[in-house]
Amino acid sequence: MRRTTIGILVTATLAASGCGSSTKFANQARPATPVDLTVYINDARVSVSPNSVGAGPVIFIVTNQSSHAQSLTVLPAGATAAQPLANAGPINPQATAEFTVDFSGQGDYTVTTAANGSTDASVTSPPSIQPATLHVGVARPTSSGVLLQP
Repeated sequence: MRRTTIGILVTATLAASGCGSSTKFANQARPATPVDLTVYINDARVSVSPNSVGAGPVIFIVTNQSSHAQSLTVLPAGATAAQPLANAGPINPQATAEFTVDFSGQGDYTVTTAANGSTDASVTSPPSIQPATLHVGVARPTSSGVLLQP
């Protein structure tokens, strides 16, 4: 009886130790830890804080303190409104919104608004609210070595 028990334990141990020994795991780097940017909209301008970040995921936390509902658009500097990188809206007056953009390259980006329910003619005309500029620099390091990250 004792020999049988020892034999079963040895066999089970060898079988368990051999499982998965030949598989390879491709360890891919995780993206950088997201950075929070606050965007403030009033009747005169849009402001972004901080106005410079490294490339990678960015979470925009927007507050609309203007007197009308606004849509927020993020686009590369010099691009037309038909080529937005991200668009959030409409955001009601005295309300907040949140959205994420993954900036993959360096450069300047424009953060601008358009009144909700605008006509096509008013969308093509420049907005009365002055846009903000966001500078995206070199890529931030990965979050692979950071604890408690998803």
